[in-house]
Amino acid sequence: MLSALRVVPIEQIFLHEEYEVERLKSICKKIKDEQKLKNPPIALQINNGKYLILDGAHRTSSLQALNCKRMVVQVVESELISIDSWAHYIPNDRNFIADFKKNPNFYWSDVPIQKQNFLAIITIDGNNHYIYSKFMNQLDLTVMVDLWKQIVNVYTDKYHFQRISNNELKEDGIVIRYPSLDLKQIAQIVEEGILLPAGVTKFTINCGRFLNLNVPLSFIIREDYVEEDWKEMLNLWRESIRLYTDPIYLCEI
Repeated sequence: MLSALRVVPIEQIFLHEEYEVERLKSICKKIKDEQKLKNPPIALQINNGKYLILDGAHRTSSLQALNCKRMVVQVVESELISIDSWAHYIPNDRNFIADFKKNPNFYWSDVPIQKQNFLAIITIDGNNHYIYSKFMNQLDLTVMVDLWKQIVNVYTDKYHFQRISNNELKEDGIVIRYPSLDLKQIAQIVEEGILLPAGVTKFTINCGRFLNLNVPLSFIIREDYVEEDWKEMLNLWRESIRLYTDPIYLCEI
């Protein structure tokens, strides 16, 4: 069980999405004030010894900002992962539509266009509008990600929005849905050094998560790696860990 926990050099850790600046500042301050990493990020080992963070992008970015030399991550296998995308819900703000249509790179269609990949579906009061690039029929991954960022940038800092499940229905307001990527595409993004916009990709990880490990900041920020300290932490966790099989309601304030 504890074998899923690994100490990984920070330079072998990679993100697939951008971070939200204010959220990063808050988490960075919390880790620094508490002097510990409460919950380890979840990662998938991909080729060339790289670890892709699936859950915990802001914790990871915070540790990088604090100049940590290594991270403790929970490593999962690819068969335990399913990938979807978040939808973004903007409650009743029609100014978004006017702002969006100022971008000359997109055009709208009320019906899906065959042999062309849509960039997003924007649902307004229950009616779908398909968003396409004006410039190419078949989008390569790099261009598609750049166009996604252009869409997200229209509302990220200007309009209040909520992340919702991709299949959640809303009777009013505006819902933006993005196509899902597969693991191979996300690995390609990491290899090419591209970052997806924050809050678009949704990973579901079908395994138990390690919580409240409270990894000391001193262990991950110090220059040298001390194996004995790591073994001591593993022994402590082994004696203290409990598996909950019942559903748990966790309130994080």
